Amino acid sequence: MQGPQPRLPRWDSLSVSGAWPILRSILHPAPPHSTATGVTAFVLLDILLVVVLARLLGTLANRFGQPRAVGEIIAGILLGPTLIGHDLSFFIAPREARPALSAIATLALVLFMFLVGVEFDRSMVKGRQGQAVVLGLLSVAIPVAAGVPVAVWMHRSRYAGPNGASLLPFVLFVGACLSVTALPVIAHVLLERGELNTRVGGIGLAASGVASVAMFSCVGLASVVTGVGGFGPFLVKLLLIVLTGVGARFLIRPVLRRVLRRNRPWGGAPSSDDMTVVFAGLLLSALVADRLGVNAMVGAFAWGVVIPADPGLRRAVADRLSDAARVLLLPVFFAYSGLFTDLRLLTPSVFPVLVGVLVVAVATKLVAALPARLYGMTWREAGALGALMNTRGLVLLVVGLIGLNLHVITQAAFTIFVVVALATNLMTGPLLDLLGRRGEPVEPSFAQVAALTESSHSR
Repeated sequence: MQGPQPRLPRWDSLSVSGAWPILRSILHPAPPHSTATGVTAFVLLDILLVVVLARLLGTLANRFGQPRAVGEIIAGILLGPTLIGHDLSFFIAPREARPALSAIATLALVLFMFLVGVEFDRSMVKGRQGQAVVLGLLSVAIPVAAGVPVAVWMHRSRYAGPNGASLLPFVLFVGACLSVTALPVIAHVLLERGELNTRVGGIGLAASGVASVAMFSCVGLASVVTGVGGFGPFLVKLLLIVLTGVGARFLIRPVLRRVLRRNRPWGGAPSSDDMTVVFAGLLLSALVADRLGVNAMVGAFAWGVVIPADPGLRRAVADRLSDAARVLLLPVFFAYSGLFTDLRLLTPSVFPVLVGVLVVAVATKLVAALPARLYGMTWREAGALGALMNTRGLVLLVVGLIGLNLHVITQAAFTIFVVVALATNLMTGPLLDLLGRRGEPVEPSFAQVAALTESSHSR
């Protein structure tokens, strides 16, 4: 006698009662505050949305002659409150999931800037270190000086926060915002255009690194003035920054060269132990830079430059990190920052101040690049250098958020700086195309040669 047959689920019951809850839990998981699993689900979903949307809009930006970073920034803004409002923005990226996204965004920036340092051809600034230092400092000093009358003009309760009621901290923060040069976005633009190792690209990237250190030092001074710390701690940090730079150049690099060449020939592929040393040094360098107030991205870039000029080692690091850093993680950094941008705060009464700040921001960066003529650059190259240094990207948002959290500037002032960041990013590509740089021909870097070789073999 045959036993009872197992009862199979009906298709309509499976589709309605089974499939839809599963699909709904994937599209919008349970509230993340309930379990750690909920937070994980939201983080994975948000990264999926960000990567896909950033890729689509980045490709669209390229079609219009803009750097991919512009599309990635816009992707973040689309997921923020500007167009969809605060409620829907927090529905997509809940408050509980944002700390995890913030950590991933920071790691993305650190890995990308390290990759830029690894692929940076130091021979392009060999013998021109002094030029990079002078041009980098000028690109900060001139905007800061021009920021004094701008800050005096803006110094009222609409733009100055409670801790900005005193003129000096407000002037310093406005000057710091005007002096921002976005090192990661410049690197992004140069890599996409294949111009990282041109003369202008090399000097521009090195000068932007110097400018980043000087600008974050200005932010530190402004923080000190607002009463966050004292002049003693600030001077100690400044001294430590100098000592760290000298130690990296004359102590860490020779030791690192010996350690990484201990068990392999020059140009050979690195072992897992070698890569462990490289990545551990990267994280330590980023951590030290962050604790010194310089920003982790500067430490990551510096570590990439410190890595020995071993083609096998540098090629292996670039190959292993390239897709993960540029395609998966970097869009998270751009998009995460966009989640906190709300352009609805712009009103007609803000427009005159916005235009004034934008004009001063652009003009001072172009003027600061003119001394490049004294170093043998053509007018076109000097103009292209100014266009690169004028790129502010989301680094300006980072500086603005520091001032906002310290209550030195208001939300209205922050909104102005957001627009300045977007506008200067949008004009970088057209300015470089208009200037039609005709610099000195240079040999491609190992990364470019490897890419060309790989593409020729795949045809």
